[in-house]
Amino acid sequence: ADIDPAGDAAQELARRHAEWLADIPGTPGFPHGPTAEYLTGLGEMYVADPRFAANYGGAAGAAFVRDALRIYAAKHL
Repeated sequence: ADIDPAGDAAQELARRHAEWLADIPGTPGFPHGPTAEYLTGLGEMYVADPRFAANYGGAAGAAFVRDALRIYAAKHL
């Protein structure tokens, strides 16, 4: 959809993703939110594992999510 991973729409989705993780007991950073390392590591896993990439429409979608999460973590975590 030609959306910039650093843009407002993608960063709002990354924020929501981080908030969702904050509600999962056992997640690093629970209950305050994921650590930057955890969030960026998940993004890398989404790309590296085709089972996770499928949840984002394939490798390109997973790469977009990874990039948005990385940018969000660098700015906010």
